[in-house]
Amino acid sequence: MKRNFVKTLFLFLLVIPGIHLYSQNTWLLKYQFEKGKAYDQISRTTQDIVQTVNGQDIKILSEIASTNSFQVENRDADGNATLLFSAQDLSVRSAAMGRDTTLKYTGMKDKVRVKLTPAGKSLSSVVVDSSEVSSIVSQLNMGDMRHLPGKEVKVGETWQDQLVVNKEKSAGSPIAMEITTDTEYTLKGSEPVNGKELLKIAFTGTMNMKGKGMQMGMDMYLEGTGKNQGFFYYDPAAFMIVSSEDNSEMEISVAVTGPQNLTIPMTQSVKSVTTFTERK
Repeated sequence: MKRNFVKTLFLFLLVIPGIHLYSQNTWLLKYQFEKGKAYDQISRTTQDIVQTVNGQDIKILSEIASTNSFQVENRDADGNATLLFSAQDLSVRSAAMGRDTTLKYTGMKDKVRVKLTPAGKSLSSVVVDSSEVSSIVSQLNMGDMRHLPGKEVKVGETWQDQLVVNKEKSAGSPIAMEITTDTEYTLKGSEPVNGKELLKIAFTGTMNMKGKGMQMGMDMYLEGTGKNQGFFYYDPAAFMIVSSEDNSEMEISVAVTGPQNLTIPMTQSVKSVTTFTERK
């Protein structure tokens, strides 16, 4: 009888961790911002560009490092959150044709107020304040967050996300563009990161872009395709993204018509790394 009791107890103990693991196989992936909380956002984007002009390859390296912050101003009954993003510090490096320059900006006043769904999709975006470098700040896409499914997802499960983004031309970019992305996400599972158990979400996708504009009296037309892949970590206890890494490769063609007609093919490799830290 004692032997049967020990055997039953042993089997029971085996079942307990099995129940625990099964319960942790499904996770609720959404944002649940709390009013009054604030976060710091540190991003670094590196671009390697090769463009061919009149048979000559021109290599361009660009690095943009930024520190932004955002405060949760409100969350409504549907879970939609109003966030105020503020640009703080910005460093822009450009290296091309034997020249290497770095510009740094501090104490910036650029602000954007956005309203996001629990899935991180934008319902509205309004520029509250801007500075003399607003054309550069606009390229940071302040207010954009990684999209989440907004529902429970099992480990190993995938989901799709299609997005069309229209970018108006600016002083920093004379071409107005439409960018269409199709991304597949996969919940890979949980991993220990800096003492916390975080969920790793991987993604792969494709993108198509087209645009037109004018510069120096010449019409410009852009077409391009690309692929991207990467991953990000999500804190299920805080309902918040902790960090992300995105790598993309693009093939782009720019046709220029005017006094001189040109077709400029280019390849572009981009790597972006972003981290979020809650202010205590």
